[in-house]
Amino acid sequence: MNVHPIHAGRRMGKGLGLSCIMAIGLLILMIVGKVPGWGLVPMFVLTETVVYKAFAATVRKRRRDVALLRCFGASRAQVFNGVLAEAAWIGLFGALVGQLCMLLLLDILQFDIAVFAVLVGTVGALLAALVPAFRASRIPPSGPSTVA
Repeated sequence: MNVHPIHAGRRMGKGLGLSCIMAIGLLILMIVGKVPGWGLVPMFVLTETVVYKAFAATVRKRRRDVALLRCFGASRAQVFNGVLAEAAWIGLFGALVGQLCMLLLLDILQFDIAVFAVLVGTVGALLAALVPAFRASRIPPSGPSTVA
């Protein structure tokens, strides 16, 4: 089994991780490219939806692993923080990919916009993963109630 270092469970699938990183990267590309504010709202909503769906699917796949982790003494807070840590890394990586694309395309990158873009990418991914992290933390130690 391909083990995730934070959860001791399955890793997020390559397709899900790549779709999250691409969505966040495109949003950051639009932010750094100074797209007008109202043009960013639909892309932000789309990015949040993609990240939410990816983490919800990953948590559903990890139910058994999280239940086993809880049996071995992991607290709800540790499970919750583990999901959020993974979301923060994906948000940060997506933000850096978006900025790298902008740097390669236009050779322009301002420090204040770059910092803002990293914050938007990371905080946006954290917000999108809050509900799946909460659901993961509520998995009982006895295991999932239904067999998946």
